[in-house]
Amino acid sequence: PSFALEHILTLPNNQNLPILQAAIINKTPPHIIKGIISRFNEFVNTKDSLGQYPIDVAVNCRLSWDDGMKEIIQIFSSAQLSAAIYICAKHGIQWENGTRNVIEETGLSMLEREDEITGLYPFMLAATGGKYNYDLGSVFHMIERSSGLLL
Repeated sequence: PSFALEHILTLPNNQNLPILQAAIINKTPPHIIKGIISRFNEFVNTKDSLGQYPIDVAVNCRLSWDDGMKEIIQIFSSAQLSAAIYICAKHGIQWENGTRNVIEETGLSMLEREDEITGLYPFMLAATGGKYNYDLGSVFHMIERSSGLLL
């Protein structure tokens, strides 16, 4: 693993990137990405020079749930003192690549709780996206599962 990390860091486009973002962008094998996260979990909360967290890079590079997205969401939500569902909604985690999993783990009742910071329900956060990404599939599925909010 240390050789792989050294290799990632020496690639020309990676020299100004935090290691976790560089590993994700370069499609590094999942066991190395997970190794970086487990050894240096503070890297999950590190922005790159463009102001992007690893979670944003992971969404843009379509890092799969099983290849490190799960760990990124868990650690990032803890560091941000926010429920994982709000992190998924704010950062545009695709329904089939994490948002569904988080809802299954936390329960449908989370869909009917407002985010304490914004006052928005998860489907609203997922629809706005803000400076992050958004996933309309997640918006649809959240509304479908919490339709009582719309009445």
